[in-house]
Amino acid sequence: MSSGPGPEPAASPSTAPAVTWTAGAVARMLGLPPSTLRAWHRRYDLRLSTPQTGSHRRYGRADVDALLRMKHLIDQGLGAESAAARAFHAGGTDIATLLTAVRQLKIDTATALLDAHLSGHDVVRTWEQLCRPALDALDGDRCIDLVHGLSWAIAAAMHRVPTPGGASPTVLLACVDGERHTLPLEVLRAALAEHGRTALFLGGSIPDPALRDAVARTHPAAVVLWASRAAEPPRRLRVPRLVLAGPGWPRRTGRAARPATLGDALRCLEERPG
Repeated sequence: MSSGPGPEPAASPSTAPAVTWTAGAVARMLGLPPSTLRAWHRRYDLRLSTPQTGSHRRYGRADVDALLRMKHLIDQGLGAESAAARAFHAGGTDIATLLTAVRQLKIDTATALLDAHLSGHDVVRTWEQLCRPALDALDGDRCIDLVHGLSWAIAAAMHRVPTPGGASPTVLLACVDGERHTLPLEVLRAALAEHGRTALFLGGSIPDPALRDAVARTHPAAVVLWASRAAEPPRRLRVPRLVLAGPGWPRRTGRAARPATLGDALRCLEERPG
């Protein structure tokens, strides 16, 4: 969108008015005739987030993003009415629609649908109510290609949740040595970012010595380790809080926290170390 027209400040008594665009400017950004944009409003009840005070529509950043999602979904073959519902209305993306896109291997469409859901819901709700049920349904199909495609779409959508800037990482995220199932920690990173917490994700299969080196370099307040298969807690890892996530850990893990869900992990990371 950087090649489009520049933003036009809306009239406002505030000293720092919100940045908005006219309908004509937005149509040019989208590469659409203004008449198409007017028709979309007339037919699909597009609900703008920007307060409308005059006779001409003004679009804020969230509105432009929703229109871009709608256009992308239409370009990917979704009907305009369905695209509008999923791009503009909270809860518009449902599991069946997401699965349809994935089963057709339209991964870009799946990513746009997840983006649309995240625009109206937080990361935890998107994961628990949309992503996990969709992954469970595909796991029942025994379709590895579809599971990988959906996982890629989820990770791509979560990567777009911006990390708070300016602060050193307070949480270190890593998979144990031999573990390559990284998606749960990518989702946790996005959820922490949404809560204003910075996290450094080291990726999959991190040996204990490399993890200790990373802790020595970053001095995090907490370390989260993911294991989907049998694993032993790390030794000689000196951190204020250790969180062992995933089903691979033994029942007894000393003082380490053992969250059962994404929400549990967020809550234990927000608590002060005992």
